[in-house]
Parts: sequence; structure tokens; C-alpha cells
Amino acid sequence: MKCPKCNSQMDVKSMDGIEIDLCHTCAGIFLDDGEFQSFTGVDLATRTICFSRFIKVLSKLNQRAIIDDLTGVYTRKHYTEFINNIFENKQRAALTFISIDIDHFKSVNDTYGHDSGDIVLREVAQRLKSALRVSRDEYIFRVGGEEFLVVLLNINHEDSYNAAETLRKIVGTIPIILSDGTTLDTTISLGVALARSNDTPEMLYKRVDEFLYAAKQAGRNQVIVEAS
Repeated sequence: MKCPKCNSQMDVKSMDGIEIDLCHTCAGIFLDDGEFQSFTGVDLATRTICFSRFIKVLSKLNQRAIIDDLTGVYTRKHYTEFINNIFENKQRAALTFISIDIDHFKSVNDTYGHDSGDIVLREVAQRLKSALRVSRDEYIFRVGGEEFLVVLLNINHEDSYNAAETLRKIVGTIPIILSDGTTLDTTISLGVALARSNDTPEMLYKRVDEFLYAAKQAGRNQVIVEAS
């Protein structure tokens, strides 16, 4: 690829899974999303740096690493870093996992195509986000193709169930409209588990996944919560 500023050949690099193009002639850096272009601000003659431009590039790289491009929620990679930090805190607050799966999502892709599947994923994610404060106490991650994980802090057993029910209802109440006008009644299944004192992240994730599986086996479009 030629640099759009100086027309020199650029080198393709990968940083945390993000492809970037670097120009060694004019110090250009270009991300792979086709929308953002910026320069590091390096003046090759004086070797001075425009820090505001450089920080903007770093900020964009960081956002691309932690935010899922399609749905706008946190990535699985960010979940791993986030949850390990939570569990390293011996004084951590009460912790709830809500595991979510879009019901019959494969049939959406098979019947209407992957573009329609993407519409469903985006809309479900937006509805989940709208039901949460998405503050320092509520986080949502896309952990698989049609799988999401909500992490709640400082919330008890009853409120954890109520939060999951709210998510289920807000997704399933209004049909999703595809680009050709087709309407889809979309539902989700949810499993809920609260962290125990001896849990590891892997133990809690495995347990909540079992409750999600139970919800799907029980007929989908419902919440199965761990007994208190």
C-alpha cells in the first residue's frame, strides 16, 4: 500500500490483533477500519512530536482492542483482562455473571443471510446496553458469535434475577426489523450465577454457562438462576 501523504511504500504491522500501516518516510500511521486516518505528528526534520495527534492514535488503537466493531460492546479479550483484575482484588464486591445466548440465531443466518444476522446482533446488543447503566458497576461483553456476558457488581441474588428478566423482556418485546422490512421475533436465554468466595474466573464462567444451557434445554426465552 502507498502512503496517501507522501506516496511511499508502507509496512503492514499487527498490534494486539489490529492491522496498521506504517510509513517510515513521513511517520504516518493508518488503521484498518477505512474510516480513521491520522499521523503521529512526528516532524522528521526536527524529530519533534505533536503529542495530541500521537495520543489520538493510541486512544483509537486502545478502543479498537477493547470494543467489538460490530456490536459496540466490550470484546472477549477485554473481558479476560477485566475479570482477572476483579478477581485479584481480595476485597472485591459482590459479583454476578449473566450469560446470554440469542435463541435460534443459526437459523437467522441460514434463512436470511449473515448481513441480517449482523443486524440482529447489533440490535440485541443495543437493547442489552439500553437496559443497563453500563457504568462502573455494569459491564457487557461479546464472548462468542451470538453469546454475551453481563457482569454486575454490588447486586444481590434477587436483583440479579430481576436484572436478567429485564434483559430478557427488553430483547423479546419488540420484533427486530431487517433491511428488507422483514420482522423477526427475537428472544434470548439467560443463565445467572453469583460468585462464591472460593471461585476463580473459570469456575464462575463454567457455572453460569451451565445455567444458560439449562435455560436453553428448558425451552429457551427464559432465565435460570443459581439457587441462593
